[in-house]
Amino acid sequence: MNHILKLRLTIVFVALFSLLTAGSFAQTVRDSLQKVLQQPGLTPEEQVMTRIRMGRALVDGSRKDAIASTQTALQMSRTLKDRKYEALAHSALVSLEYTAEDTALASHHLDSAFLFARESGDQLTLASVWYRKGWLENRTGKPHEAVKSFQESLKLGKGLPGNIYETNVYYNLASIYADWNDTETQYRYAKACLASALTRSDPDDICNGYQAMATSFEYQFNGDNSKRELLDSALYYNRRAIAIYEANAPSISFHSMVALLALNTANLYDQYFPRTYRDSAQHYLDIALKIGKETDQQEVVASCYGMMSTFASNDGNYNRASDLLLAGLIALKTYPAPDNRLMAHLMEALSEVAEKKGDLPKALEYAREYSKYYAKAFDVDRMAIAKKLEAQYQARQREQELVTLQEKAAFNRKLNIVYIGLIIACLVALLYLFRSYHFRLQSTIQQQKLLEKEKQDGVLQIRLKEEEALRLQLEKQEAELQARLQAEEAARLQAEQQLIQTQKEQLQKDLLAGTLQVEQKNELLESLQEKLKEKAVQPDLAKQITRMIETHKRMDKNFETTRTEFENIHPEFFRKLQEKAGNSLTKLDLKHCSYISIGLSTKEIASHLGVAPKSILMSRYRIKQKLGLGKEEGLDAYLMAWRENNPLTEDAAG
Repeated sequence: MNHILKLRLTIVFVALFSLLTAGSFAQTVRDSLQKVLQQPGLTPEEQVMTRIRMGRALVDGSRKDAIASTQTALQMSRTLKDRKYEALAHSALVSLEYTAEDTALASHHLDSAFLFARESGDQLTLASVWYRKGWLENRTGKPHEAVKSFQESLKLGKGLPGNIYETNVYYNLASIYADWNDTETQYRYAKACLASALTRSDPDDICNGYQAMATSFEYQFNGDNSKRELLDSALYYNRRAIAIYEANAPSISFHSMVALLALNTANLYDQYFPRTYRDSAQHYLDIALKIGKETDQQEVVASCYGMMSTFASNDGNYNRASDLLLAGLIALKTYPAPDNRLMAHLMEALSEVAEKKGDLPKALEYAREYSKYYAKAFDVDRMAIAKKLEAQYQARQREQELVTLQEKAAFNRKLNIVYIGLIIACLVALLYLFRSYHFRLQSTIQQQKLLEKEKQDGVLQIRLKEEEALRLQLEKQEAELQARLQAEEAARLQAEQQLIQTQKEQLQKDLLAGTLQVEQKNELLESLQEKLKEKAVQPDLAKQITRMIETHKRMDKNFETTRTEFENIHPEFFRKLQEKAGNSLTKLDLKHCSYISIGLSTKEIASHLGVAPKSILMSRYRIKQKLGLGKEEGLDAYLMAWRENNPLTEDAAG
């Protein structure tokens, strides 16, 4: 009976942490998934995820069907653009292949899951694959590596919506620290597991959270049995988990977990409470046995019958104890592959009960059966150990290959660094050579430019000297020409002065002749005036003649006042007027223009010329036409302006 109890305790404290992802789904869950797959319009992505869940639902009934469903999901995921679905399918196959005792294939699927998760770039998918890696490491005897993987999963999935793996990560971390007897850290992760489960409101996760808390308090109580409140807390959380199951049984996926919880609760009542609590223990044993049979859990069924047999044996009812153990054997034999180790433990318990009853032949028979089943179990264990060792060897070989590859990669990186260094050195050398050649080329070009510039400067200097000589020659020629022009100008001025002098002398002669004529005329007029006084003449005629004589005297006086002005008239004045008039001016016209230019009025000109003023006006009109003057232009103003613009007195004076 002690062997059965030992087996039961092992199942309760270890299997509770190992069945989270390998447990069976309820029939209702499988049925609901089948209905989902039959729905029209289901997207390829939804079909993949549903088939992955179906694989998990079929694992307890038929691992072959579970793997086939997940393989179908994997094939469908390869047609999808998003690689995360292929990563999730490979991740699901990790646990399925491991439960099928193919650790090498499980590791292969894990590597593929990592590859496609990184390709997808989805952080939540990568977090789930890291969780699966920790799960596999924990079950292959690598708890320290598993903790690192779980921590990486928590870091990647922190704060991401839809992180359904967070509760499972905390659950597994609590189990690892429970194995390490670190109850403080175990409690911390169990508390985090329950808190995470309550935020998601998923019945499966909440059951797991309560179970983790119950186990944590139970481990703490095992360390100090004086703290009964720890035992009460363990029972409280176990009852809470079972109550969640009973309230949500149709939607609970992991019924096997509840069977273990019920078995563990019954054990606590049996171990730490008096016999009066036997009914409570039996109540939870009935729950565990019922669920164990429904979920095909040989360990739970064997443990339940073993515990009930212990109750009967302690009461002295050996026949009842023997019947319960035989019922356990019958139940195990109904399975396609009954567990030889469990069969051996039941045979050993039957042998002990038969010995207590005094039926030694039966005790010997059961002992022989025990040896037979134990030998089979030993062979199975040996094969399992061999497979495990082979898997570990392959894992170590892969790790060694990985280390070798990493070392090779590191060596290649270093070699690449050396190559890069050599390339950089070559580039620097080439750059130096190029710069040196460039500098030499620039220096040569600069020297050529300097020589060319010096040559050009020499040519320019020669040209400048030639131009300077030419300039000096031109200046000399210009000076000679200037001297010649000055000489010619001086000769011209001299000729003009001589001409002016000649004209002036001629004018003075003309004026002298005119003066003599005036004096002669005056003498004649005075003589005539005296004769008129001597002889009697009509008064009117005398007055008229006298008036005419006075007028001539006055004109002579005016002639004296203007004589100096006429002396200064330049002969060019008349020439230019002729040019202006096209040589159409008569001598009388020129004389008329002379009188106008010196400021005589029309009446005075008429008196000088001895004509009527009307004739002067007609003469002025003809002169204006000959000079081309307009109606608005005055002849007096024009001739005076002409005289000012063509100075006469300066040349005459010169």
